[in-house]
Amino acid sequence: MVDTILILGNGFDIAMGRKTKYTDFIEFEKQLFSSPAEGLLEFLEVKNIRIEKYKNNLYLRFINENEETLGINWSNIELIISRLLDAIIYFKNNSDVLFESIDYFDTLEFDNVLLDRSNYIAKYYVVKVIAENFGQIEFDNKQKELLIEKLDELFLDQLDLLIELLEIYLSYQDYLDFEVRGIEARSTALDAISDLSNSSVLNFNYTNTSGHLYGTSEKKTHFVHGRIDIDRTFSRINTMVFGIEDKENDVNSDLIPYQKYYQRVVKETGNDFEKFFKPKDKYSNEGVSKLQLTNIIIYGHSVDPLDKEIFQKCFELVEAESEQNIMYIYRFIFTYFYELAKRSIIKNLAIILGKEKLIELTGKRNIVFVKSDDKDRMNKELLP
Repeated sequence: MVDTILILGNGFDIAMGRKTKYTDFIEFEKQLFSSPAEGLLEFLEVKNIRIEKYKNNLYLRFINENEETLGINWSNIELIISRLLDAIIYFKNNSDVLFESIDYFDTLEFDNVLLDRSNYIAKYYVVKVIAENFGQIEFDNKQKELLIEKLDELFLDQLDLLIELLEIYLSYQDYLDFEVRGIEARSTALDAISDLSNSSVLNFNYTNTSGHLYGTSEKKTHFVHGRIDIDRTFSRINTMVFGIEDKENDVNSDLIPYQKYYQRVVKETGNDFEKFFKPKDKYSNEGVSKLQLTNIIIYGHSVDPLDKEIFQKCFELVEAESEQNIMYIYRFIFTYFYELAKRSIIKNLAIILGKEKLIELTGKRNIVFVKSDDKDRMNKELLP
């Protein structure tokens, strides 16, 4: 018996011709408040969505104001969140510098006050936000503590609004792609899988593109970071997880609201994907262990350490099954779009698994790599 588990990242949606890059979303936000398309306005009206509260989102505004100086990662919103959070934490730990910076904001003396130049753009922006929202006034000690709390609340509120706006954008793309344009699946290495619709899906995306294009079952799909649900009732929460890497084992009260593991718990996205790795029928009618083959295909995911907890759990689950049952054979097939992406995936796997484990699993061919459009190579690598 052969099982197929698909682990899908945003590269899968992009490979299907969908506009789900961060750059697409950032451009959407610009047009939304300048020259929105007629179809978009109609969509917003039908869904009864008012957009005023999403204007000048602090995270997107930071990107738009500093695009030229942020470098190649200017559109990586998760990285931007991390940089701004680092700046806020710096000022929490150096409140005297913060309030002196506020006093000298937008003057030539500012750089003489902010001597720590690391992450300068984000620090300058945080001071700017404070000056705009709370004014350049004298604060007593109690007011200073209150201001820092309000700063925290402000950026957390803006993160929630950012997630809501992303949900609106992706819901609109769903409407365009599946109701207006009626897009179809594009040719990829996944075409080598004979019964793709019967796959279990561990979906890192907020969209259900595999369901629309390949007919994968929602019952066998786990949206590990939540999903878009623009038509949900008022009592149901937005389940979309959007945050930063869990850098430390210890709980950091400053970081925790922004971290993905915390958001997964709060939004109750669960761990249903773990059952995908359990053999369906361990024994034959005679009580003999049956051969269980499992192909785990990662498509369109960079295996970024942001998601290391999920990938570590996947490897732990198959290792545990194979140790208990010698008839359980698995293979992780990592697809990549170009050679540089392959090297990046290997680097990330080394971080997640450790060098020795990665060497062991590639040596045993429990881990292999296939170019995302190479159907013939995929055919050769799939466990039969």
